[in-house]
Amino acid sequence: MPVTNRAQIERMVSRCGVVLPEKFKIMLDKYGDNDEAIMDAGIAYAVNQIIDLVSHGVDGIHLYTMNKPVVARRIYEAVKNIISIPKSNILAS
Repeated sequence: MPVTNRAQIERMVSRCGVVLPEKFKIMLDKYGDNDEAIMDAGIAYAVNQIIDLVSHGVDGIHLYTMNKPVVARRIYEAVKNIISIPKSNILAS
């Protein structure tokens, strides 16, 4: 689930009690008060995770974009040449 705003991740952390990776906390602290910057940083973080997972042999990726097709499209555009995605699973723009 790509993080696209600070409130979203803070709500998730408070409900689940998860511990965020240090790299992620730094990103959130630096860009969390700028909506456009945190969306870009969250998408970049998700893309990096996908690349890491695919390079370690995962068969596929499922994204929860919380009804934000622009997020799904941007991630797809960034990884389309790295992972094979059937056309039937691609969101229409």
